[in-house]
Amino acid sequence: RQRVFMSLLPKESLRSDAQEPAPHASHCPRCGAGRCFAAARSSRGTSSRAEYLDTSLYVDVRARLPWLVGLMLVQSLSGVIVEIFSSLISDHIVLTAFLTMLVGGGGNASGQTIADLVQRLRTGEVSPADFGSVLAREASIGAILGLTVGACAFPRVSLLSKHAGLVDAVAISTAYAIIVFLANVVAVCVVLFLDRYGQAAVGSPPVVQAVK
Repeated sequence: RQRVFMSLLPKESLRSDAQEPAPHASHCPRCGAGRCFAAARSSRGTSSRAEYLDTSLYVDVRARLPWLVGLMLVQSLSGVIVEIFSSLISDHIVLTAFLTMLVGGGGNASGQTIADLVQRLRTGEVSPADFGSVLAREASIGAILGLTVGACAFPRVSLLSKHAGLVDAVAISTAYAIIVFLANVVAVCVVLFLDRYGQAAVGSPPVVQAVK
């Protein structure tokens, strides 16, 4: 019966059926499916990579250089602040040994927040309109992180430093906790503000570093 039925069909329909591609053509090297999310994502990644590599170096330098030069001048104010408190620093010279730790802790905390928020802004999870809720969430995270790393800094200063006393250890660990908290808060404000002008990814890290 099947042979009789096939003989009754027009030859054109048989030819078109034979030439029709398989529904799962092997386009994706991972799963072999014709339509695959991994294949689409790979094609988008390839085009983005080509766009990045084809962009002129002058374009990227022009976008970054003004931020670095301007904020370098702003950071010069830190020298003025150090001079104002020079007498206090001379009385507690051990504090200078931990300045890099304090500055680095704030930079690490703000860097995490900036990277996370920029990615979420890009995917549409958050927007500048969510400023209040994002600030409250990141402030809570910053408070928890600050208290935790501040508690970890206390034994590091008091036990591993020969010249640091109890007052120095309390002051440094407290300053560490406050810096981490403020770094998170400032990072949220800067990222969401600069995102309105399309400068969140390039401008946020140096601005937060200068303000911090």
